[in-house]
Amino acid sequence: MIRRQLSALAMLGIDAAVLSGEAASGFSGTVSVEPALAYDEPRPGQGSCPDYPDPMRAAAIVAAICLEADALGDDTVIHVHNPTIRKNASMLAALSELAAAGRPLVLHVHDLAEDWRPDVYSRQPYPEGALWAAINRYDAAALRKAGALSVTFLPDPVPCPGQPEVAARSVGPGLLLCPVRGIRRKNLGEAVLLALFVRPGSRVGITLPPVNPRELPHYDAWREVGARLFAPVSFGLGLTRSLDGLYAESRAVLTTSIKEGFGMSFLEPASRGRATLGRRLPRVVPDFERAGLAFPALYDSIAVPGGFFDDYAFASRITAVVDLAMKAFGQPAVCSGAEVARFILEADGAGSDYGRLDELAQAQVLETLVHDRRARSAFIAANPFIEHWDQAADRLEPPPHEALDSWSEVAYGERLARLYQKALEQGGGPAPDKQSLLEQYLRPEAFHGTGI
Repeated sequence: MIRRQLSALAMLGIDAAVLSGEAASGFSGTVSVEPALAYDEPRPGQGSCPDYPDPMRAAAIVAAICLEADALGDDTVIHVHNPTIRKNASMLAALSELAAAGRPLVLHVHDLAEDWRPDVYSRQPYPEGALWAAINRYDAAALRKAGALSVTFLPDPVPCPGQPEVAARSVGPGLLLCPVRGIRRKNLGEAVLLALFVRPGSRVGITLPPVNPRELPHYDAWREVGARLFAPVSFGLGLTRSLDGLYAESRAVLTTSIKEGFGMSFLEPASRGRATLGRRLPRVVPDFERAGLAFPALYDSIAVPGGFFDDYAFASRITAVVDLAMKAFGQPAVCSGAEVARFILEADGAGSDYGRLDELAQAQVLETLVHDRRARSAFIAANPFIEHWDQAADRLEPPPHEALDSWSEVAYGERLARLYQKALEQGGGPAPDKQSLLEQYLRPEAFHGTGI
C-alpha cells in the first residue's frame, strides 16, 4: 500500500518520506528507521504486551516524526497507517502529542481493533484534532457515528488497472484460484468445503501460507483435513508458481474471507480478466456495487442443517472466547458469549452459517459431508447453489477494464492530494468515542469463529 501511495504521489510531484520501525526488505524507496516505532515485544514471563506508553519511547517517536516532517517543509502532512491496531503501546500517546502541537495528522484506518480484535485493542484514547480516513464506507460511517466529524472515505487503488494484460479465459472445469495468504479470517475451511462440491475436473487452489507463525497451525490443519478427505484443493501453489501464471490457468477467483478492510479480492480479479465467485461481504461489496459493478455469483451464507457438528461443544467454546474478548475490551455488558452462540445456532431457523463456525465445528461438518451420503443430500437441499457451484464461471464475464478507473493509481493520487489539502486547510476534528465504536462493532451478527 505504501509503495502505491508513493507512486501515486510522485505522479503529482508531491514529495514524501517513509518512517518505519525497521528496514523493509524488498522496498525500493528510501526508508528512515526509528527503533522506537518498532512493534512491541512481550516482556519475559508475560504472554502479551503492556497497554501503556513509555514516555521516553513516545518522545523518541515524536522527535523522529517531526524531524522527517520538518525536512519536507511547512506543508507536510503526517500520514499514519492503522493507528487503532495496538502494535506499539507508545504510538497513540505520540500521535496525541503531535496533534496537540497542531501538526496536520491523517489517521488511515485499514482495520479497527474494536471490530472483534481484542488482542490488538488499546484502552488509550485516540488523538484529538486528527483527520481520519477509512477504506470502506461502513467504517467511515461508524467513525462519524462515534463522533469523529472529520472522516474521509479513501478506497484502495487496484494494482495496475490501466494496463490490462489479460490471459484468455477458458470454460469448463479447471482451477478456482484463491490468491491469498491463508490466515484465519480467509476462512480456509470454507474453501475446502466448496472443493467438495466442484465439478469433476475442477479444483480449488490457495496460493500462499501465512507469514505469522501463530497462524500456521490453522493453515497446516486445513491442509491436513483437505488431504485426509481427498478434497480437490491445493495449498501453497504460489510457492512454486507465479501469480500471473496461476491467474492465466484459472477459470475464476474464489473468495471465502469473512472479513476484509477494502475487499481487493473482488476487484483485482477483474483487472486480470477473471470473475469472482464466493462469499459476499456486506461491509465492502456495496461500495463496489454503488460504483456500478455487479457480482451475481456471490452467496450471503452457507446454511448448515442441524446435526452436522456438536453444537453444545461449539456453544461452550464460543461462549468462553467471547467472554474472554469482552474482558479484554473492558466491556462485559456489551455482548455476552451466550448471546453470540445463540445467534449463530438459531440463525432464524435457516441453519448456522458455515462461515460463522470455528475451525473445529467446520471440520466436523466436512467429516459429516464426506462420510454420510444422506447428510450431503440434506446439505445440498439447504444450499441449492452449491452443487457444481463453479459452473457459474462459464457464464460470467468480469467487469470491463474501464469500470475499474475509479480505483486507478491516478484517481487514488488525486484523492490523497485532496485529503492532504483538507488536512492543511481545515485540520482535523474530535476523536471517535471508543465506547461508541465498541457498541457498533461488538454485535453477534459481526462475530465469526475464524475472525477473532
